[in-house]
Amino acid sequence: MEKFRIDTDFVSQVQERYQSLAVELEASNAKAQAKQVKLEEREEQLRKLQQARLKEAESALDQSNAEIDSLTSRLAGLQGDRNWLITNGLVGAFDYLRQSESFVTLLDRLSPAAYKSEHHDGLYEGYFRCQQTDRTTPEFQENRGKLTAEMADDLEVAYNDPLPAYAELVDKVAEDNVDSLRQLLDVAEESGEE
Repeated sequence: MEKFRIDTDFVSQVQERYQSLAVELEASNAKAQAKQVKLEEREEQLRKLQQARLKEAESALDQSNAEIDSLTSRLAGLQGDRNWLITNGLVGAFDYLRQSESFVTLLDRLSPAAYKSEHHDGLYEGYFRCQQTDRTTPEFQENRGKLTAEMADDLEVAYNDPLPAYAELVDKVAEDNVDSLRQLLDVAEESGEE
C-alpha cells in the first residue's frame, strides 16, 4: 500500500503541477490574447492613419494637378496673347496712335513749324552763299532764333504732353491685359476698313 500511496502522492503532485501549469497557461493565453487584441487595434489605427495620409497625399496631388492644368491653360493663353501682340497688336497700336485725332493735330502743329524753320535755314544758306560773306543781317538772325524757339516749343509740347490715344491704349492694357486692347484695336481696324 505504501507503493500505492507513493503513486497517489506522485499523481496528486503531478495533478497539482498540471493544474498550476494549466492556470499559468491560461494566464499566458489571456495575456497573449490581450496583446493580440492590442496589436490588432494598433494595426487598425496604423491602417487608418495610412489611409488618411494616403487620402491627404491624393488630395494634394489632385490639387497640384489642377493648379498645373490651370497654369498650363494660362500659359497657352499668354502665349496666344504674346503672338497676337507680335503679329497684330504692336502694328495695330501704332496705326491706332498714328490715326488718332491727337496725333494728327500734333503733326499739324509741328509740320508748319518745321517747314518755317527749314525754309528759313535754306534762305540763310542761299543768302550766305550769294554774299560770300560771314555776316548776316541782324533781322535774319532774329527771325532764325524766333523760328527755332517756336519749333523747340512745339517739340517740347509734343514730348511732354502724352497723346490721349496713347493713354487710352495703356488704360486698356491695365484694365484686363490684352483682351480690352484687342477689342479696341479690332474696332479701330473695322472702322478703318469701312
